[in-house]
Amino acid sequence: MANFRLHNPDCVIIHIHKTGGTTIRRHLWDGRFSGRSFGEMRPEWRNLYKFAFVRHPLDRFVSAYSYFNQHRGFKGTIEDFAAITMNVTIDHTGTRRTKPEIIRHHTIQQTHRFYCLTEADDLYRFENYDAEIARLANKVGLALDGVPHANRSEHSTWEQHITGPLLDQLCAFYARDFADLGYPSP
Repeated sequence: MANFRLHNPDCVIIHIHKTGGTTIRRHLWDGRFSGRSFGEMRPEWRNLYKFAFVRHPLDRFVSAYSYFNQHRGFKGTIEDFAAITMNVTIDHTGTRRTKPEIIRHHTIQQTHRFYCLTEADDLYRFENYDAEIARLANKVGLALDGVPHANRSEHSTWEQHITGPLLDQLCAFYARDFADLGYPSP
């Protein structure tokens, strides 16, 4: 997605697709955000608290696939979706004009330099979303009164969707996410 300046309290969310960032911007900050920055951290944001939510790479991939099937009209197979995801010749930046560009933008590695994840002061885990939202709210001094989940897609576990050669290909593609974010590789 992009990096967003959140207001009251002031901080920056490094918004990685399919990790709950839309919920944070819309509900936890109640829409108090401005300016997005694609692929860079604005200099005037450097001294603000910066955070990101991360997610198991394959669970995130399946969530994106399900989201595009259920909400964005993608009718291809999971293998077709993976081929787009792993095609490094497809643009992943903020221009996103074609469906493959939009898919690639949603599925690049969380550790890709585009997200500026190395700028984060803290990483939170999607797998413990409610507890992590509470931890974030406590850290920045926000009152927490229930947070509905936006952009949720219905899907089963990644193990039920990704097997055989596709599993090997995606594990190789997301190898840095597994290693740098501390998720065990299958």
